[in-house]
Amino acid sequence: MELEETARGSMRVNLSQLIKIVLAIVLAQAIYWYGIDRYVFQAPPPAGLARIEITRTELAKLAKPTLADAARAKYAAVELPFTDCCASASFAVRMHFNLDTVPEKGLGVLSTLQVDNYILRANGSTIVAQGRMVPGRQSFHGQKTFVTRIPSGLLHTGDNELTYITLRDGFPYTDIMPPLIAEYDALSAYAARRLWIMGDYPLLGGMVLGLLGLFGALMVTRTDDKPFAVWLSLLCGAWTAYALYGALLDPPFNGWGRMMVYFALILFIPVALLCFLDSWTRQPLRHLRTAALVVYASMIAAVAWLLFKTPMPGAYDYPVTIWIWALMGFAVLTLARIMLHFLTVREDRIAECAILSVCVVAILFDGLGQWLPDLGLDELNLMSAAPFLMLAMVAAFIARNFTLFRSQSNLNALLQSKIALREAELAQAHAREQELVAKQAHEAERRRIMQDIHDGLGSQLMSMMLSARLGEAEPAKVAEGLQAVIDEMRLMIDSMDSVGESLDAALATFRARVQPRIIAAGYAFEWTQRNAVDLPGYGPRDVLQVFRILQEAVTNALKHSGGSALYVTVGQETDGAVFISISDNGKGGAGVGDAGRGLSNMQNRAQSIGGRFTMDSPDGGGTHVALLLPPVLEKAA
Repeated sequence: MELEETARGSMRVNLSQLIKIVLAIVLAQAIYWYGIDRYVFQAPPPAGLARIEITRTELAKLAKPTLADAARAKYAAVELPFTDCCASASFAVRMHFNLDTVPEKGLGVLSTLQVDNYILRANGSTIVAQGRMVPGRQSFHGQKTFVTRIPSGLLHTGDNELTYITLRDGFPYTDIMPPLIAEYDALSAYAARRLWIMGDYPLLGGMVLGLLGLFGALMVTRTDDKPFAVWLSLLCGAWTAYALYGALLDPPFNGWGRMMVYFALILFIPVALLCFLDSWTRQPLRHLRTAALVVYASMIAAVAWLLFKTPMPGAYDYPVTIWIWALMGFAVLTLARIMLHFLTVREDRIAECAILSVCVVAILFDGLGQWLPDLGLDELNLMSAAPFLMLAMVAAFIARNFTLFRSQSNLNALLQSKIALREAELAQAHAREQELVAKQAHEAERRRIMQDIHDGLGSQLMSMMLSARLGEAEPAKVAEGLQAVIDEMRLMIDSMDSVGESLDAALATFRARVQPRIIAAGYAFEWTQRNAVDLPGYGPRDVLQVFRILQEAVTNALKHSGGSALYVTVGQETDGAVFISISDNGKGGAGVGDAGRGLSNMQNRAQSIGGRFTMDSPDGGGTHVALLLPPVLEKAA
């Protein structure tokens, strides 16, 4: 009953705690999205930029992304933005703009392209040409956004020309948007925040998360909460790898391999966040992390098959769909895991949970932003939020767990409270174990008494009743039967009474009870026990088994021996084993007839305590039974 009440109590909804965590989550969301994200990542660029408009755009598809192919290509007018799908492709795009005057510091160009790499020329002079422009072996410098400077010496009044030569191999889409052209200093100031968010901030965030991941890896060897440290390290490592992915412009694999790495990273982050939070609860759900990793492996297998075995654009679009649903699905699961934890467990780490909830909502926003572009949600919410949130998370963890700078009295008080809590838990567990053992002992005792009543009293009374019905109830036989019933009842009553907590006490009780009974039956009685006998330190249950074996042996001797004397000897063998023997000077044959059942009972009881029961009963030579108990050291082992 107590166990059932404890189980029900652990699952009882704690409404007060739930209200606290909901309020903390709302507060954390408001602080981040309206206090940090809005003013750091979503702030509009400064107004008043004097943009230079593009007057005409022409495009040509190239066989090779080279200057020579671009020079002899045939161009056709095109409207920007321009998108092409689905095979690998190279293009040359010429854009014209007019200048009334040439700025002293030249112009700045902020290119907006979705290509692997590109060459940029201004009025026939190359101003950007980084990495390789070789299909299948290209670098990915086109993924980096920066302000390109066109020196004033390359510009002139009137019509000017910008030419982009692009390469895309692997990713199915080529996207060319109009560049932003303005006076260099003005454009640099205008784009500073955007470039910091897209370039320097991911690298800085990756470094911070990398250090936190290293901290988690070091914690694995220092903390008892190893799953928490492992998943902290893996989560921060995944974020760091994603940041490095954007900065690694010349990886040792082609565009297809780069897409595979990309999906492996972005799919692992929501999985790692769910597993990290499950470990953080200290009461992880059974098989949850295993199931999450199995789902992740299945998604990666599906993405690999789609990328390398299906035609474009489905080879890319279907993995994106898997990623979007994985983001939203794991975000919902993680939020549900938070709510389940705070509904069922008393928890004081509310601030940490509120911080984690912002990570979850950032994942959800990333998924919704991809699925419903009209919502206007940025697709880098999680990467933007991760450094802030993980720093706050680790700071809360350190504040809660590290006590290096606490006073000695505080440390002693903390340790004492933990010891007291542990002692209370152990006391409760011990009480539950004792109660369970007592119930098992009572149940075993009940079954034994019922069996004794059935096999002993029941069979004897039934035999007497049948004799009476058949007219064979002679007074002597009835008296003998009633005496047997009385003896059996005495044995049962004695076995239900306490015999002491030790074997020595049980032997003293046994002698006190059987000696009057033996003498009243007309037998001489002799008890021999050496003072130096080292009796085994049995518990109460084993002591009771020894007591019952001796009772059964005396009862059999009185009923079946036909002798005139009983001898009990307690001694010790040379190897330390203790023996207790009961002998009579009767006619022998105590192992046959009605005594057969008793002999079997005594043998079973001796085996249950690791002892050995023997009987020697030659015809006409009395009966000698012995209980051999193993040495004290052997029993303790």
